[in-house]
Amino acid sequence: MQTHRRFLQIPFLLLTALTLLTACLPVTAGTSPEFYPRGQSFSQLHLERSGDAVFCGAWIPYFTCNTLLETGDAVLCRTAVGDYLDRAKACGINAVFVHVCAFGEAYYPSRYYPQAAEAKGIDLMQLMTEECARTGIRLHAWINPLRLQTKSEMDAQEGDVLLCAWYRSEQTRSANLRLWSGRYYLNPAAPAAADFLSGVAAELTERYQPAGIHIDDYFYPTDDEGFDAEDFAASGASDRSAWRTENISALVGKIYGAVHDTNEKTIFSISPQGNLEQNAQTLFADVTRWLAEPGFCDLMIPQIYFGYRNEASPFTETAEKWTALPRAAGVGLAVGLAAYKVGAPDLNAGSGQGEWADEYGVLSRQARQILADPSCCGTALYHLDAVLGLPEREADLLRAALRGNTPVRSG
Repeated sequence: MQTHRRFLQIPFLLLTALTLLTACLPVTAGTSPEFYPRGQSFSQLHLERSGDAVFCGAWIPYFTCNTLLETGDAVLCRTAVGDYLDRAKACGINAVFVHVCAFGEAYYPSRYYPQAAEAKGIDLMQLMTEECARTGIRLHAWINPLRLQTKSEMDAQEGDVLLCAWYRSEQTRSANLRLWSGRYYLNPAAPAAADFLSGVAAELTERYQPAGIHIDDYFYPTDDEGFDAEDFAASGASDRSAWRTENISALVGKIYGAVHDTNEKTIFSISPQGNLEQNAQTLFADVTRWLAEPGFCDLMIPQIYFGYRNEASPFTETAEKWTALPRAAGVGLAVGLAAYKVGAPDLNAGSGQGEWADEYGVLSRQARQILADPSCCGTALYHLDAVLGLPEREADLLRAALRGNTPVRSG
């Protein structure tokens, strides 16, 4: 996630006493399930209704994946993954978004990406699949849609996978990749890039049968015209912003289609920026369309990583903008919350930069607010290490907030 890119690797933290509720969306006994596009019910969307519990997910970023695999020993890595998920389960986490492709390298054997050196030859997706099944945690495979590696890193890559083949050929590299500020990106204007990502999604879905495929907000890395001047000129379009926006929507729609064509039970989710204007103007991500029209996503989780006193994007006002947006039937909205900010200054919050450091209970107050909103289906926390390491008082407040909430309903 672009919001996440600034954070350094964080070691595993001590287990807290936090106990969250563990499934998603209540149902009244005797009622029939609600069905949505493609004939799916909430149960098939892996957002099961069960008693008074709520969907509670957490992101597991690439730096945590590196730590889980650091020994390179298959048995020890399995133990590390199992122990980590047990801790998550004890905290009430019932879904994880595992960062299996962050920089154009995979933490599993892929036909599309070279395997990350940090994976040390271990199939993290297989380990996660088996250990999530054991713990009852739903597994979502998280990929960055466009970001790849730096030029020097790409130069050093070897293998017969598609990305390496593209890079070695001047023709396909020029057509399908773009170099910007020293880093390569898939070219969002190239139809082959959309085919590539839909192939990745289908590969993950077919091989591992996860609960979901998840992408974050790595869309256009810049609004600078130099990024795609030749593509835009060749397109014949007159409005660069509208053209870029359509490129991203076409890409997202193709991934969605690939996921559902491969397995109807697998959901496709997106976590865009919390700021609606930034999505539209900088990333060219038409999140309002993706929510309102079928065929783009099953679940959207905006990163509303702001405090109540954030000058530019105060939490309540920002959340209300999202919940007020029209949504197609069957498209769920959860809210991403910033567990990593607890106890630290928020330097981008203006006069509210001291809120997370000086006040107890900001996170629990936000969770209570979101989970009481009937238009939301739950929450996701960035990131799991931060959740496990919440100070005791914060953990107690969050636990009390979640236990005291009115069960949420579908939107």
